[in-house]
Amino acid sequence: MTFDRSVSRRDFVRAAGSAAVATLAAPGGLFASPAQAKRRYAMIGTGDRGTSMWGADVVRRYGDVLEFVGVCDINPKRAALAPSLIGVSCPTFTDLDEMCDRVKPDLLVVTTVDAYHAPIIVKALERGIDVLTEKPMVIDEQQCQAVLDAEKRTGRKIVVTFNYRFAPKHQLIKEILLSGEIGRVHSVDFHWYLDVYHGADYFRRWHRLKAKGGTLWVHKASHHFDLINWWLGADPVEVRAFGSLHVYGRNGTQRSTTCRACPHKKACRFYYDITTSERRMKLYVGCEDADGYHRDGCVFREDVDIYDSMNGLVTYSNGVTMTYSTNAFLPIEGYRLAFNGEKGRLEVRDYERQSWKPEVETEIAVMRSFGERRIVPVPAVQGGHGGGDDRMRDQIFRKVDVPDYMRLPDSRAGALACLTGIAARKSVEDKRPVKIAELVRL
Repeated sequence: MTFDRSVSRRDFVRAAGSAAVATLAAPGGLFASPAQAKRRYAMIGTGDRGTSMWGADVVRRYGDVLEFVGVCDINPKRAALAPSLIGVSCPTFTDLDEMCDRVKPDLLVVTTVDAYHAPIIVKALERGIDVLTEKPMVIDEQQCQAVLDAEKRTGRKIVVTFNYRFAPKHQLIKEILLSGEIGRVHSVDFHWYLDVYHGADYFRRWHRLKAKGGTLWVHKASHHFDLINWWLGADPVEVRAFGSLHVYGRNGTQRSTTCRACPHKKACRFYYDITTSERRMKLYVGCEDADGYHRDGCVFREDVDIYDSMNGLVTYSNGVTMTYSTNAFLPIEGYRLAFNGEKGRLEVRDYERQSWKPEVETEIAVMRSFGERRIVPVPAVQGGHGGGDDRMRDQIFRKVDVPDYMRLPDSRAGALACLTGIAARKSVEDKRPVKIAELVRL
């Protein structure tokens, strides 16, 4: 499809939607309920993401097609609290097997600590349960192989919730690339910025430990790698990466266990007052004596073993190379992205949060070789993750028609996104390039 900057934003959205549906329309609703029945929906992992995006939001929007039959968490206090936060009345459990035996779900959403995703997914598949899992699907290559083998063995289905794909601005980027306007893509520049609020927050929580989240190469960057895999329509082949810890962890000169207990509150620029959040006080502080987990941990704890500065070079099956970086201590949140093609260049600048107001939150520009630069209108949207959350959930839970290139991310997509990050982490540790083929049999 072509894009004309003279059209109104409303006309653009209408035209883009019509063209998309007309192009290889594919059925959505992979986990939609059969006629006159509801999917038996259960959750394991009842933190912020689980109880909100996959809990309360799902109940409000999809209560007509889903029956919330159970919640499970290893923390009994948080499990008991979850139904009231979600807005349901259902049994609570601390053991997955017990929940499956008693309430017999046919769809399980996995929103636990990343390291536990794989064994939970495998167990659910083997019990004949379809799985909806938060990213990352897994944190290492052994877990990845186990999940892929279990899905093949059982015939059940996995969807990985890469909601970034479904933001209208990201679909627009995909459509520009499909249009061929910049020709064949030869290289990509992708730089993601995490600010001193969001970026720092990973170092307060369990994500600070490689054994829990696989480093931000996997937990965070798998989102970005999935976008690139999807935009390019290609698989990662080899990764060369570097990572370091410049700001957090052992770099601090003053530290404590938690922000609440810290004697340096007034002096620390990263001080976080969890007491201002009633929800988190209930969900975390009120439950921490059951498992010892602190949501407001000190970002300078010496056990931090992940990176806050990451750079890499990825090569793809279609010959494209990508330079990538993420830093977790910046004054801005957002990204810069460019596709360099044989006929031109597609540039994107996205602002999510900063201390000043940008002229536009997202700018998409197409530059033609020997031609002009034009700005592509970006549709105004509401909703989480750039409007992607509801569009993704609609496709999961309802029978809708979507263009073929907007299909839900499956286990293979989940694996390739994770494996890019796993290869990057391994490259940092081993100080060598790492091929995806040496990690997993796809």
